Amino acid sequence: MKFDLRPYELFLFDVDGTIAETEGLGHLPAFNAAFEKHAIPWRWDAQVYRELLKITGGFERLKSYRSYQGINPGNDQFLSDELLKNVHLTKNQIYGELMQTGKVVARPGLINFINQISEQGKSWGVVTTTSYSNWNSLWRSVLKNEIQQTPLVVICGEDVVKKKPHPEAYLLAMEKMGVQPNICLAIEDSDNGLLSARQAGLEVLVVRSQFFFDAQFSGAKLIANEFSELHPIF
Repeated sequence: MKFDLRPYELFLFDVDGTIAETEGLGHLPAFNAAFEKHAIPWRWDAQVYRELLKITGGFERLKSYRSYQGINPGNDQFLSDELLKNVHLTKNQIYGELMQTGKVVARPGLINFINQISEQGKSWGVVTTTSYSNWNSLWRSVLKNEIQQTPLVVICGEDVVKKKPHPEAYLLAMEKMGVQPNICLAIEDSDNGLLSARQAGLEVLVVRSQFFFDAQFSGAKLIANEFSELHPIF
């Protein structure tokens, strides 16, 4: 699948599901392990987690699931916001440990795709609403030793007030780099990410992932199953 990348100078990658299949192999088991550690009687399967992925942000997913269960935190201090924040911190710690096991790897063709960008004198960055700790765990364990050029900009969940599908993260990345949308390409795997980038004025390459494989992705510039399918034209 040929894809003309000549108009773009900055490539902005989402993380979870896009750079690696971290959701099913990392985040989901880490959530369940955190529930067990905190003695919370919740267990998420793939179907439940797929629905929760419509909400961006791990802490936000926890609160949404609590609401879905009909639990009012004002009446049930066991499942207070404070507890859910601690669960989320525990989950991120477990996620970091999982990254070190080598079970999670980069999406097929991703390393070569980013290295080609660098070889052409172009730049890449990260625009995600996951946490810095999660991004750093993935970078150190999966990407750092394989990728020629470090990302020139990294935007994570702590940097924004409004997470995807709001465009704030992409707007902030472009502001930091001093660039306009027309020379940027976003790479995403979800409708929320696609909408976020499109609202910021960027064109979007979608690489389908485990939990969003059958989404329609209306408005995407190109849709691929894997980076290895792409044959960039620079």
